[in-house]
Amino acid sequence: MTAFVAGLDFVSNLSAPHVLHLKRLGDHLRPRLSLLANDLYKHLQSQSDNWKLLENEAQTSALRSMQEKWLVALFAGPYDEAFWDRQRYIGERHVVLAISLAQIGSTFTYLRTRLVEETIRAAKSEQVAPELWIGALLQLLDACQYVMNSAYERRRLHDAILALRQLTRVYDLESFFHEAARLAITVAQADGAGLLLREDGHLKYRFFHGLPEPYQAFAHWAFPDHAGTSGAAVQRGAPVYVPDYPQSVFAMPEFIDAGLQASLALPIPGPEGIQGALAVSWFQSKPMARVPEDRWDHLRLITDMLGANLYREALEQRAEGLATRDMLTGLPNRRVVKECIESAMARAERHHYLFALLFLDLDGFKPINDRLGHTEGDATLRQVADDLRRVVRGEDSVLRYAGDEFLILVEDIAHISEVETIAQRIVENVRREVRKGDLSLPLSASLGVSLYPFDDGSPEEMVHHADLAMYAAKQAGGNQWQFFDQETGQALAQRQGLVQELRGAMEKEEFVLHWQPIVMLPQRHISGAEALLRWQHPTRGLLGPGEFLEVLEILPMMQSVGRWIIDAAFAQAAQWHSQEHRIDVHINLAAIQLEDPGFLDFLKDRLDCYTAIRSDHIWLEIVERIALRDVPATASMIKACRALGVHFTLDDFGTGAAALQYLVELECSGIKLDKSMVDPMRDSPKHHNMVRAMVDMAKTLSIHVVAEGVEDHHTAELLDALGVQYAQGYLFAKAMDALEMTRLLDAPPPFSVRH
Repeated sequence: MTAFVAGLDFVSNLSAPHVLHLKRLGDHLRPRLSLLANDLYKHLQSQSDNWKLLENEAQTSALRSMQEKWLVALFAGPYDEAFWDRQRYIGERHVVLAISLAQIGSTFTYLRTRLVEETIRAAKSEQVAPELWIGALLQLLDACQYVMNSAYERRRLHDAILALRQLTRVYDLESFFHEAARLAITVAQADGAGLLLREDGHLKYRFFHGLPEPYQAFAHWAFPDHAGTSGAAVQRGAPVYVPDYPQSVFAMPEFIDAGLQASLALPIPGPEGIQGALAVSWFQSKPMARVPEDRWDHLRLITDMLGANLYREALEQRAEGLATRDMLTGLPNRRVVKECIESAMARAERHHYLFALLFLDLDGFKPINDRLGHTEGDATLRQVADDLRRVVRGEDSVLRYAGDEFLILVEDIAHISEVETIAQRIVENVRREVRKGDLSLPLSASLGVSLYPFDDGSPEEMVHHADLAMYAAKQAGGNQWQFFDQETGQALAQRQGLVQELRGAMEKEEFVLHWQPIVMLPQRHISGAEALLRWQHPTRGLLGPGEFLEVLEILPMMQSVGRWIIDAAFAQAAQWHSQEHRIDVHINLAAIQLEDPGFLDFLKDRLDCYTAIRSDHIWLEIVERIALRDVPATASMIKACRALGVHFTLDDFGTGAAALQYLVELECSGIKLDKSMVDPMRDSPKHHNMVRAMVDMAKTLSIHVVAEGVEDHHTAELLDALGVQYAQGYLFAKAMDALEMTRLLDAPPPFSVRH
């Protein structure tokens, strides 16, 4: 039956005079309809259920306007199809505004009371029998309420079905729960919901939706699976609804304190029994006296879908565990090796610790498997796996790689001696006699160690290196461990000590800068100076970069050291420039600085700080092997820095695979010819011609050329003849401290001092 027909049935007993009475009543009430609409709104406002709705100013305004227009139309007629379509629209609109069916009924009850009072007063003033107007009025209000309620239910049902259809397209469990909870809350006209899962005789919250802040304390709380409304629902396998939670037999003090007023718990089914419960909760909204029958189907369907998704998640986790877990020993298998090593590397870099990969192969396992049988062999592997888990620390990992091979990931190592201790303990614990009856066979382990970041390769390379070290240990007789190679192992211990000293050097301000002049060849004038890092070691004296730089550059602390170098070099350059020594200052960059996303901002900040420096006198030097790691990324960084006015030089040019074409792509302003290219040109025409070609090409590209390692006058003359304008080397000066460099700058030209 359509809303229009239903409406006609309700008012079919209205005679033409009755319709006329309604219109006369409307004329009498029209001046008061605006006030009546306001009272109607206040009545709705007084119902606590609408606190969320009435916080929305736009919806509040729309509701008040709709109510006033409806009251005017109520007495204006005609009561045709358009009128009843309007009643249907208003009913659907109440769904959108989240006004419940009970609230619509309460509104009509309030309206009947007020309008009957107004009708009695109006009838008396018009000298009309009140019952004539009241009868017609009540029939009309009944018809309107019926049509609105019918439209409301149809729209709510349509929205619920649409929401369920959309819910079937959500596959992530957490997202699915939030959508399901939102739908359950709407259907039950509640405030929030939580998902509780059953495990080991307890219920524990997995997800919350719309629950107040005090509930967050329950995130890690478990309670017996027979307690509360959720426990009752789980035990009964049926929904439990308590409209007055504080007074119910299921009440738990913790939830009362959190403000729970009413609770509906729906068991979540699964093929192996009840998996948990969906707990729907009321805090502010008015609970229903009972859950209407037509709501149960939606709520049960929601919990059925939740149950299916929970079971699917469990199957996926089980399948993933089977795929990545060794069935015999229960250890992770080789499928997760790469991921585990990558994670360990990342943590080692982040926390400034070492990471060791130990490759273990059992000595004597084949005879055990062959002579004692596969059952005994499997039991031996399980026992070794258990022993390894017991021997290593809590933060370490044991994986079964293949057959009788195991990997041990040892993390958070402060000193190489810790690796040695763990490796030795593993060897000692694996060593045993495997017996069956009267037969006894020996078992031991050969262990190879790869140490990160000193063995800085891919996860596959680390496994390979540890495997090689293990093979060396086995070749040496087994029942022992070795580093990647013996020489490397010894060197690692020394380097680890150096690492500890380097960290202390930064804290104790033991790093200093020395300066080597860069000279214009024809005039022998100082045109610039290169900042060179030195370490004023407390016991070994002044150390050059060859003593420590290789190790320093692989450590994360190089980032802070590199920034210190730039700051110290800028401070010295600012002093020289303020003294009218406008020389170029060359500063070397490490790879970690090139890859630092904050480098550009740091450089700009330092230029802003040292205003005496002209940025075009700053030359940042990068070696070609680093620049060519990622040419597009390096080119992008150089371009951004050049916008600040600084220049870039490609250092050690000619020692690697770089071609001059990269200079165009990288937009470097200069190159430094490496000493290994410069020295041979004195006696080798081929090298002489190679340098000539480089210089000619650089001139064509307007690229600044500096020759490094110039140690004799003949080489200087050859370079001068080729058109190389700038050089540095022992012919002119060794590196010196800032005070001595300043004396040279203060001396009159031409520059001719040697050291």
